[in-house]
Amino acid sequence: MLDFTKNNTKLEVKGFGELELKYISSGDWEEFLNIISKHKSSSGKEATQEIIYHQLIKPKISMDEFNRLSDSNLIMISRAFIEKHRDCEFKYFKDTGDFFKDFINAIKLTNEKRNEEIKRTLEPLIKSAQEILQSFNKDYGSVIQQAIGATSYINKSLLGISKIAEQFKEVQLKAAESLRPMIEAYQSSARIIESLRPQIDIWQKWVEQNKSIFNNVGKFWTDFQQGYKITEQKAATVLKRYKWFIAPSMPINIVFRIVKLAETKGRHDKQINGLFIGYFSRNNWHELEQMVISWRANPLLKKRMNILLDCVKILKKTKGRNINLTNIVLPTLIAQIDGFLTDYLKSKNIPWEVDYDDLNLKNKTKIGRKTQFKKYKSIMLDNQFDELANHVFLNILFQRSQKGKSLKTPFNFNRHKIMHGENIEYGRKDYLIRAFLVMDFLASLK
Repeated sequence: MLDFTKNNTKLEVKGFGELELKYISSGDWEEFLNIISKHKSSSGKEATQEIIYHQLIKPKISMDEFNRLSDSNLIMISRAFIEKHRDCEFKYFKDTGDFFKDFINAIKLTNEKRNEEIKRTLEPLIKSAQEILQSFNKDYGSVIQQAIGATSYINKSLLGISKIAEQFKEVQLKAAESLRPMIEAYQSSARIIESLRPQIDIWQKWVEQNKSIFNNVGKFWTDFQQGYKITEQKAATVLKRYKWFIAPSMPINIVFRIVKLAETKGRHDKQINGLFIGYFSRNNWHELEQMVISWRANPLLKKRMNILLDCVKILKKTKGRNINLTNIVLPTLIAQIDGFLTDYLKSKNIPWEVDYDDLNLKNKTKIGRKTQFKKYKSIMLDNQFDELANHVFLNILFQRSQKGKSLKTPFNFNRHKIMHGENIEYGRKDYLIRAFLVMDFLASLK
């Protein structure tokens, strides 16, 4: 079982005894930036206090109690926290004599550097798009301007050429044929530009928007690829093979362990399931409890928090007893996932009454809930990992099911089979953890 406590900050503080601060995850980093933004007009002390308290594992004290720490003790704790993360999150910390201001500036500067790195990653794509546009305009621009009417007409329908021929006979048909190479070049370039459009849009809107999602993505994958030499694509492929995805609050090194384990011969379902179960169940489900508590910030989950926290309390209080808690807790979790999804779709004006999947009716596609839902991304995960979370949620847990028939993806983590009592062998801890991760993913949606 992995021991993540070695990444925590531990020290003795007079009047508090042994104090422990949690390692910094990508989800924590996002919260640091939110805290700094909230206290941007202050001296830096208030933001520093809240950041350190956010990471506090023990002792279990209120924010008011923690704020009674003397400045000297707060600085001592913060310095220990900095040293633990000196190689990454606080590599730009510089002591100018104003500690609290220096603490906040180190986080800001690290964030700026990561934004610049993402910016540099996008620059070749933007340059490529610009070169394509310039080349195309040079070679074909004037001709396409003259032929724009014919081009747009052809693009509107596969029958465009025949309609032109019918209306204008041989002269227009010859004209259309002569334009074909130019039109095809235009369409080919348009497809390339369209494929680059997400990157171009990000680049153009970067200064104005500077979405917080890129802070997390930049941190997670910069650290991951530099530290472990494993690409995002490879990690996503391995996780999908074993029907898992990563929550923002999880430590980066668990992905490394999973990928390295998967590289060895054979299947490793039991060991990989054990990594996830071990992480969340260690210290009597402490990490799971912290993840659930973090959902309080989501207004749509507010009315469900007592139920979700009760699920964790049952796990904590019945530890070691001869009872399969997944049989009890998992259906409750699935019901809350179902309810939250209904509330979320309503908040985005997506009617529940439409079909789950897209329907093709006489060559006209009717867009279903699934496609509409996938338009809304997680604020913590990048595209590949957002798609992976959607895959586990929509194609496994919520995959279409018919009574008495086998599932298209044969995996018993299925809402319909469990909630309708068809599957009575769902009592697996890895299913339980997946359900909590699904809720964590939903809680992070924009």
